[in-house]
Parts: sequence; C-alpha cells; structure tokens
Amino acid sequence: MKTKTKDRLQKGLQSVKTFWTKHRPLVNQSRKNLLSVDMTQILVRRGRKAVRSIDAGSREAIILQYRLLDEILKENKDTEYGKKYGFAGIHGVQEFKEKVPLTEYDDYEPLVRRMMEGEQNVLSAHPPKYYAMTTGSIGVPKIVPVSQAEMEKYRLCTVEMAFGVADEYYRNTTGKAVPGGRGLNAVEIKAVPTSSGVKKGAISSTMISAMKDSVPYLLATPWEVVSPGREMDMKYLKARFALADRDLVFMDSVFMTGLVDLMDYIRDHYEMLCRDIYHGRINEKIEIPEDIRQKLERYLVPDQNRAKELYREFREGFDIPIIPRIWPKMSWIGGIGTGGFYPYARRMRKYSGRSIPFNNLCYAASEGLIGVARHMGDESYVLIPDGGFYEFLPVDCEDETKTLNIDELEIGEDYRVIITNLSGFYRYRLHDVVRITSYYNETPMIRFVYRENQLISIAGEKTNEEDLRWSIEQFYLETKIHVSDYSIWADRTSSPGHYVLLIEPAAVVPKERIGYCRDVLEKKLIQANPAYGEMVRTLVLGKLEVVFLQQQTYQLYRDMQILKGASPNQLKPVRIIDTPQKESFFFNLREPY
Repeated sequence: MKTKTKDRLQKGLQSVKTFWTKHRPLVNQSRKNLLSVDMTQILVRRGRKAVRSIDAGSREAIILQYRLLDEILKENKDTEYGKKYGFAGIHGVQEFKEKVPLTEYDDYEPLVRRMMEGEQNVLSAHPPKYYAMTTGSIGVPKIVPVSQAEMEKYRLCTVEMAFGVADEYYRNTTGKAVPGGRGLNAVEIKAVPTSSGVKKGAISSTMISAMKDSVPYLLATPWEVVSPGREMDMKYLKARFALADRDLVFMDSVFMTGLVDLMDYIRDHYEMLCRDIYHGRINEKIEIPEDIRQKLERYLVPDQNRAKELYREFREGFDIPIIPRIWPKMSWIGGIGTGGFYPYARRMRKYSGRSIPFNNLCYAASEGLIGVARHMGDESYVLIPDGGFYEFLPVDCEDETKTLNIDELEIGEDYRVIITNLSGFYRYRLHDVVRITSYYNETPMIRFVYRENQLISIAGEKTNEEDLRWSIEQFYLETKIHVSDYSIWADRTSSPGHYVLLIEPAAVVPKERIGYCRDVLEKKLIQANPAYGEMVRTLVLGKLEVVFLQQQTYQLYRDMQILKGASPNQLKPVRIIDTPQKESFFFNLREPY
C-alpha cells in the first residue's frame, strides 16, 4: 500500500473512532453502518495481499517446504527438544525422518506443562504467545503452544484471506469490489491466563482478539457480546444486534453449525426479537448480568421501522430464503461446511438461498493451520506450503517410515497427515485422513475425509465418516427426506452385533416409512463400504437399525456442552456414539412413535 493512501486510511479510521466514542449512546443503526466501510476496505486490501501470498507460495511449494524445515531445525537446535534429537546435525528431509520420531500429544504434555509455568526454550526458541485448547474428538483435553509466527499465519489465512477471496469473487462476477459494511461474527472469545501470564483458549479466539479496536466498525455485535466475560444468553444477544442492522454484508463462524443454530433461534423467537427492536431494549426475560445489560442498552435506540419490516418478512414464512429478505446487502457467508458439516451447509442454504456465496474458510487444527479455501465454494483446500512441514502416510501403508512429501502424492489417494508446525511440535500425528483432489500449481489440494479415531468397527469392517456422509447424501437424493444431523452407534450387546444409525430429520418421518428408510440406508451404507456389506451378507453382522430422533436434538446437545464450559467455536458434529453419556442422551430423545 502506498504511504499516502495508508496514512489517509489511518487518519480516516481515527476520525471514525473519535466520532464513535463521542456519540455512541445516541447514534442509530443506519449511521453506524456508514462508519464501517473504512475497516472493511482495510481488510479487503490485506485480503488481496493474502491471496497473492497464497498464489505465490503455491508456485514454489516444494522449495518452500524444504526451506521451512531447514529454518525450523536451525532456529530450534538449542532447545531441549532440539538437543535431544540432534537438530544441529540434521541435514535434509531424509535425516530428519530418520532421527526424529513420529509423535503424539502425550509426548508433549509434560513439556507443555513446564512451558505454561514459564520455562523457556523447551520445545521452541520462540516463546508461546497463546495456548490453544481443545477437547479433541474423543474428549481428551489438549493444550497446544502457539508462537507469534503461527498466530500471524492464522490471521493471514483466515480473516484476511476470507475478505480477499470475497473481493476476488465479486470482481470476477460483477466487475465491482465486494460491498463494504459490517457483519455478524458468531465466534466467541473465551480465554483465561495461565500461571505464566500467557492466555489459553480456542485458537479461533486469537483472530478476533487481535482486532478488538476494530470491532465497532466491523461487526454488528459490541465487544461485550464478542468477548463475554460471564454467562449470558449469547444467541439472543447475537440475534438482537444483528437483526437491528439492515445493512449487514457478511456472516461468519468457525463452523456452519454456529450460523445454523443462530438462524434457528431467530426463526423460533422472531416475535420477541422484533418487539425488542421496536422498543430499543434487551428483553427483561433474557439472562444477563445487570451491569452488562446497562452497557449493552447504551448501544440501542428504538427502531419501529426496522421492527415492522422484520416482522412482515418473518410472518411471510421461511420457505423463501429469509437472509436476502432481512439483510438485502448480504454478500458472503463464511463457515466450514465440508465433511461432517455438510448437513449444516445444506440447512444454511435454506436460509440463504443460492445467490449468496459460501466460503469454507480453512482446514486447521489447534496444532496447526494446514489448508485454505482459495475460492468461494471450494470444498478442497490449498495446502499452505509455509504453514508447517507436512508428511503424508498412505492409509493402507503399515510401514510408518514410508512417509511422503508433497511432491510424491497421488490424486485420488487418501493419506494420514503428519505435521511439524511453527510452534514446537515435530512430526506430529494429526490423526486426520485427507484425500488429494487435485493440485493448485505445485501445491496439493486436500479434502478432509475422516478422523482415524472416528471409525466404527465391530468385526473389522471399519466404517468411517466419509462412508456415513455419502450414505446420508444418497439417502436424501432417493427419499427426499432432509437430514438435519446423524450419528452411529455400534451395538455389541446383540448377537450378532449391528449398527444403529440415529437420524434427526428436518420433519417428522411417519412411522410407516421407517422400514423403507432403513432399507435405503442399509443399501447405501453397503455401497459406501463393501466390507460392511459382506459382513451383513454372511451374518457376521446383523441388519442396520434406524432410530429417528426428535427435532433439535443435536442443537440441544451443543447447548448443553456450552453450558458445561465447551467453546462454541470448537463443537464438532457427534458422528460416533462412543461414550455411555452420549448413548444415554441421544437414545432418550428418540421420536416417540
């Protein structure tokens, strides 16, 4: 960016901040929209730079990978871990693979604990700036150190890249830049300090935390809602502030589930929300600390016209997509809707229609950022060649010394992912399986297939998430029954054992159709996993059982997890019923035919 342009933008943003601080209690919603354009355009400019960076890296991905590994080894040779495995004497990828073992989280846990107490130079020469927390797919808590370089990579490839991709899409399709304005971000910041003073929380929280000063000009929700320090009704507050702003131009969350849950809430509570917008208040029945209520009500003014407009649109129903009707400037929606989140992306389409593009954002974990959606609608991700050093192990390979580099992969094949990240994890097993779908210049494009620990197997048949997803998609195409969400349970108490598929349909399925649905689902599951079909044919496994669940079962489960302290940014679909607690919860909510 040219110096004069940069200075002009900074002065403009400062003047907006001054105005906003002085007039915050009085300013109405339409005026606040006008104040947001500068911040959006700043992110668009940064986004264009992010797009150019990804494209440039993709053209020299192989050399970037080898160069990055050399840098990681050189920078960390004097750490405790680097000395243990002789980083100083490692020259090249092959020596690295021979001298440094494959690792699991348990290998790092005691070292991370020491780092959290303030010890330096243990895993990385770069002190952690944050600790990413995750419950993991099987509920085992993990705490992962995050370096400054890792945080900057997340910022570049998530927030900024999203705006860059949106801008490119609109320039290519309309010849104009993406519309400027504020948006709705469903991500919540919940971070607490460790004994060393470094905060820990969901990795997604760091992106918004770094933009705190920009929140009033970028998001419809105030900082007190983005970063709730105490328990309160977050769905109401997000919906209340977002609906009051007619000119929203984007919506985003980490996963598409966050946006679907919010739209479901609006659908079910629109009368209350419209009344509160009409009167310029926060509903007295909403649970919220009184001091926070008073702070938030400073942002609100009665808006009878907006309330009447919303009420009129809601009363006409939700069969015609509601988002373009209540937010006519909505330009793009961001949230991971691939893999296990596919049912939620399809549900979101009922709210958004087909004209608003979706961005699947990125493929990432607390342990590292791996891929980014290069274009709107992409279901595969471009590997980020300078985001970490990657190795791939074919799923059918028993010899774990035979890991492959990015230039040795085959399109259409599935691989287990191993990452050496920018924060001190080396040759770390992610336990993710990805498929190589194509190449973007020199860089593989990958699609998440399943988690290794999210397989279900009774007699060695190994049914995975991809098998289930495909079966559910094909079930919908044949029966036209919309599936809101689904899980599977291995019943080993019966003889022979059999699968139980739990399905939450979008509408109640008549009792007389259960047998038909079971037959279609079993046929599709056999097609997806022939090994399962052979087990059923030879009576090693019993026939599939189908259980239909009550409406909003999965939403209730997510709400309960949040009440227990889980971050809404990290809640993933429950695909495998693998604990007695999950078994009790879901089976108790079966449809009472």
